[in-house]
Amino acid sequence: MPSDTHQEYELSRGFFQLLAENKVDGLKPVVQIMNSRLTNDGSSIRLRLNDGIFSYATILLKDNSIAKFGSYGMDKSQSIIKILEFCSNTTLKENVKRMHLTINDFELVAKDSPIIGSPIPHSGSPEEHLGLKIDKIGQGPSEESNSQFPPEVVRNVVKEVKNESSEYDASVVPIISISPYLMQWKIRGVVTDRSQPRDINTPRGASKVFNFSITDKEGTEIRISCFGDMVAQLDSLIEVGSSYAIKGNNKAIKTTNKRYNSTGHEYEITMRNDVEIIKCEDSVPLPARKINRVFLSKIKMFPGESVDVVAVVDSMEEATNVSTKNGITKRMNISLIDESASLVKLTIWGNSCNEFTEDYLHKPIILKSVAVNEFNGVCSLQFGFRSKVVPSDGAGLVQDISDWYARERGNIQVSSIRPPGTTFGKNLTIHSATVNFLNDKDKKGGFFNVIGRVARVRENLVYTACSQKNCKKKVVAQDGQYHCSKCDLTSDNFKYALMVVFEIYDHSGSHWLTMFDSSAEKLLKKTASEIGAIIEAHGESDGHNMVVSSIINTIHNFNVRCKVETHNEVPIDRWVGTDVRPVNLTKYVEHLQEMCKDAEEICSKRGM
Repeated sequence: MPSDTHQEYELSRGFFQLLAENKVDGLKPVVQIMNSRLTNDGSSIRLRLNDGIFSYATILLKDNSIAKFGSYGMDKSQSIIKILEFCSNTTLKENVKRMHLTINDFELVAKDSPIIGSPIPHSGSPEEHLGLKIDKIGQGPSEESNSQFPPEVVRNVVKEVKNESSEYDASVVPIISISPYLMQWKIRGVVTDRSQPRDINTPRGASKVFNFSITDKEGTEIRISCFGDMVAQLDSLIEVGSSYAIKGNNKAIKTTNKRYNSTGHEYEITMRNDVEIIKCEDSVPLPARKINRVFLSKIKMFPGESVDVVAVVDSMEEATNVSTKNGITKRMNISLIDESASLVKLTIWGNSCNEFTEDYLHKPIILKSVAVNEFNGVCSLQFGFRSKVVPSDGAGLVQDISDWYARERGNIQVSSIRPPGTTFGKNLTIHSATVNFLNDKDKKGGFFNVIGRVARVRENLVYTACSQKNCKKKVVAQDGQYHCSKCDLTSDNFKYALMVVFEIYDHSGSHWLTMFDSSAEKLLKKTASEIGAIIEAHGESDGHNMVVSSIINTIHNFNVRCKVETHNEVPIDRWVGTDVRPVNLTKYVEHLQEMCKDAEEICSKRGM
């Protein structure tokens, strides 16, 4: 829980005037509770809030926020909160507009604080303070680059003193309270993890970076990043197991990038010239390493993020040399399984392959900060330079999963993990899918289902690929042999691989779709080798027609992964089919009838 220590906080000044003017889309304001009381029927809690300029009282807590309010013991406190979900509506009484705010969820920033500012009551009418100049409300301080600091500035950051930060120092706040809304802060903890310095490229040129994690006596961990010349200054000072006090302000706090951070903290710290780090002689008790375990069946909920997993090594492949853009490197694949009966591939690169010996086979393993990847609708894990194998130290969790594996492995049906949206549920039309993803501000893409007919299929259904079992790289013919640049292997043989590009259409429009391997074989009802043989026997044009003629104008239910790319500043949505299934035409007709009914109701409500 956030600290009760009195600090200076930054509220979202003028929020209630912006709310009255209906200008709060996307905001997650930080406000202070001035007082609270239970409503007469006990169904909700009524609040008076302070935004630093105004106070307002026509506010209710409902749903999840009531449970949080009670569990944090906030009934008699002047807490600072960040509103995560809210809705508002306006009423007209005696020709005066009033706004009503309902808070459904919030984040507790600080348990208690003196009243901030001198707020004046807001009536809820937008006209009363119309035209008031309000600074732009942000969601925290702006990020600033820290990649380059002059050495003489960096030296001012580092100090070594004895007993500078006592265990009883009242100015020290719990790490859990760190956020951009805490103007000044000081934390104290022990370094539980650190990386080695590495080279990076920045817009300003080559630089260096290293990261470390500090954990306080409550067991809360936060990640700290050092850039540029600070790396040389701090690298020798930061030691795993040593205690430090760090003092700074809200400008050093930024939102966690969950792809590289699995501490579980919402924020992380970047070392700046105004952040002071002090090595302490009186050490903080070393807390137990915190594992934020995610079951393998749930990693689909964390695409592009780093997670901690506890699993059993079900099988291992030998490390092989592969060609990458940075040269030849080692790669190893192992299969992990846990109590969720999910089998997931873990890929290890480079020298990390040496860490995974046969001693791990059929044994439990704890992995911290492994990245969740997705390809062709299947999720996997990657062991990167931030990832670590955590010693089990006889943990009960490890013994439990070991016993489960010995007892159940021979009886369970394992499944691969697919992201949400890859199962066949509610379908989109081609037009709505295109509009939804091109209008997505984050430009991340995603998965959806669409029912469409095959309009036409491009030629070149197959290509010659590497003959190695798990490689689909296109080979280059050289003097009667075939070279794979990915495996750095030249062979007398190749195999055919499918890459089918075709256009689908429905009543709303059309779109090009690409399918590979097994999903393309389901569509064409032939294997890649069978199609390759037909084209060899009859030529590209005739062979192509023989293969695709049977699917033209046939209707299918496609599962699609959309990826939005930008070319010449224009967003383009590329669709890859990850699965295909037949369509139940009776249910499809019912679905279309329901769509027509919904459209008629919308038109009727709008007088169209």
